Amino acid sequence: MDNPLSPLTGRSNTSLTDIFFSKDIIKLYKHQLDMDVSSFFKGADSFFLYQCNDTGYRFYHPKGMDGDGAFYASLQQKLGADYYHDWKFENQMAYDHLKPDDKLLDIGCGVGKFLTRAKEKTKDAAGLELNEKAVAQCRSNGLDVYNEMIGPHADSHTGYYDMVTMFQVLEHIYDVESFLKDSLRALKSGGKLVIGVPNNEPWFHGYDKYCTLNLPPHHSGLWNEAVFVKTAQLLQLKILDIQYDVKGSIITYAYLRAKYMARIKSPAGKHSLTAKLILMAYGCITLPIAIFKKLTTGIHGSHIALVFEKQ
Repeated sequence: MDNPLSPLTGRSNTSLTDIFFSKDIIKLYKHQLDMDVSSFFKGADSFFLYQCNDTGYRFYHPKGMDGDGAFYASLQQKLGADYYHDWKFENQMAYDHLKPDDKLLDIGCGVGKFLTRAKEKTKDAAGLELNEKAVAQCRSNGLDVYNEMIGPHADSHTGYYDMVTMFQVLEHIYDVESFLKDSLRALKSGGKLVIGVPNNEPWFHGYDKYCTLNLPPHHSGLWNEAVFVKTAQLLQLKILDIQYDVKGSIITYAYLRAKYMARIKSPAGKHSLTAKLILMAYGCITLPIAIFKKLTTGIHGSHIALVFEKQ
């Protein structure tokens, strides 16, 4: 089997880094969220994680495992208000970089919480959203929101915006090269692109390899600061700002690293007695490692946000 092309570069310089068994992921979604995601794996016993060797970007393969509208509607119903956060550090970061009367586009704007606040600074704030219910809610609140993809929107708004934002969106996209290039087409020269995603160093929270919502059909790729540095070079962008959310916890890091070392896939709260005893044993190793890391290089938070400038 030939290696797939990188969704970030379009090149064949990719390598296989991991294999996941579909049954394990189906079980995670069922146990944690009571959702049946078996149809997204199309009967395949396994799927793969590949790395783009030019950038370090890792992506799940094959293409086409991403969730549909019904999946996200069900997920929103399960998680309730927790799915669309009111205000996070990445929203504040973008708000701080937004200038009065800037033309703003928020891709994947949800129910418009960032747009509502952004209109305190600028009247020209628009959003893109594919969830029709969310679009209706935005419009009922007087927000200018389009139910369309970024490609067609960029065709009619080329070089129009001073700032384009995407919060917790990019990790859901498989064809990230065209998505990012379309986003940049809508941006003026010298405009700002703001991206917020889960941080994977190498996994979510450091070592949460089997974090349910960081896997297909919810997520398509894994991002971190090093990958974004390479991406900025690839797309000729200047990085203006990099921020993480709250500092990572020693206990969380130690627990997840122990779980990773022991190859335990069950989520917290679902461990068997045997698994708990194994985790306690590995914790004697991983806790000192976590303390040392905290005191030296530090433990980054679970999410990262960056501001880029289009050259």
